[in-house]
Amino acid sequence: MGRDKASLPVAGRTLLEHVVDRLSPVVDEVLVAGGDQVASTLRFRAVAEEVRGGGPLAGMLAGFQAARSPHAWVVACDLPDVEPDLGELLFSSIGQHDAAVPWVGGRAQGTCAVYRVDLAPRVRIALFRGSASILSFLGASRVRYIPEDALLQVDPSLRSFTNLNTPEEYERWLRARETSPA
Repeated sequence: MGRDKASLPVAGRTLLEHVVDRLSPVVDEVLVAGGDQVASTLRFRAVAEEVRGGGPLAGMLAGFQAARSPHAWVVACDLPDVEPDLGELLFSSIGQHDAAVPWVGGRAQGTCAVYRVDLAPRVRIALFRGSASILSFLGASRVRYIPEDALLQVDPSLRSFTNLNTPEEYERWLRARETSPA
């Protein structure tokens, strides 16, 4: 993207605020990992990342350590159309697994998944061993993968998994919002 995705403007607010507003009504608490650049608000609590440069896994560690619930729905801020009902499906699917992870297009969607927060020590070990890969972490975990047919029941177009990685994707998403607000 070339800049901080969380601060991208969306209808007078930031992309981060957009995602928080979508999900706040369906979760008990919203934690935002992002280091010093994110300040807590009434809608979310900012948590500092202990491991700099650890990517999404470092953010997950910070969130897991701060969470008040036994499970956390991890959602990347560049997933602007995440369907709130998806959370219910993921939370109800985790059971005794370490994570409930959507499987879309032949890939695990680890940045839109529910995890047990007691995985924090294992995440820390992975990070300090130099592995910041969510996919590697999932490969060493007990995961319940949620197939597309189940996901389609709560998100018929699978918009939840459309992320914004380039300026072109962001501009395309903004144009689509103008014709069909999320």
